Amino acid sequence: MPPSRRLLHCLWVAVSFLAVIGVAVAARRAMVLMYPRPATAAANPMAALDAHFAGHRTLTLTHILPGMLFMVLGPLQFARKLRTRYPRLHRCNGRIFLLASLVIGVAGLRMAAGGTIGGWDEKAAIFVFGVFFLIAWAKGLQHALRRDFSSHREWMIRGYAIGLAVAAIRPIMGTFFAAAALRGHTPQPQRFFGTAFWIGFILTALTAELWIRYTRNRQWEVQPAA
Repeated sequence: MPPSRRLLHCLWVAVSFLAVIGVAVAARRAMVLMYPRPATAAANPMAALDAHFAGHRTLTLTHILPGMLFMVLGPLQFARKLRTRYPRLHRCNGRIFLLASLVIGVAGLRMAAGGTIGGWDEKAAIFVFGVFFLIAWAKGLQHALRRDFSSHREWMIRGYAIGLAVAAIRPIMGTFFAAAALRGHTPQPQRFFGTAFWIGFILTALTAELWIRYTRNRQWEVQPAA
């Protein structure tokens, strides 16, 4: 039997929601970097974050511009009708998607090596899941070339889930910001960024693995068009 339509619908809504967040966050960061605004109060946490990324302008843009492409193209890669009706478009989209993922992964690891807001806690999360992110795409490509489309699909899901974590982390960070504000404290991003990264990465990776196991023997989901 195929997966529940309601469950599939909920998953697509969640993925689309995170993809929109990812594009919005990346677009906002790109605008701030390309068109700097006058400095705001140093106590403003957003001003501190903007200053941090402004210190690595080129590297940050190298990371986030392909990131927007990654967020937009990702859902298209998993759209069953697109895979079956337009296999050439699926393959072309996949090549661009993989190239963007490679740039994102390498640039992200380079940024983490240089310094992070959350210190070693955030750095460790980025390195652990960043390396897994690149491994997932390498495995996905390997299985596609071997025409093992079931395994290809699973590794693509894992890779995209790790990429979506960057968007999932934003609402988590927002929760930490809100909690600090409710207590009457000035939010200190360096205190919770690492925790937010671990939570985001683990949640999306776990969700991907549960979905893979749930759909593994449901052949309607696997199409040899990659």
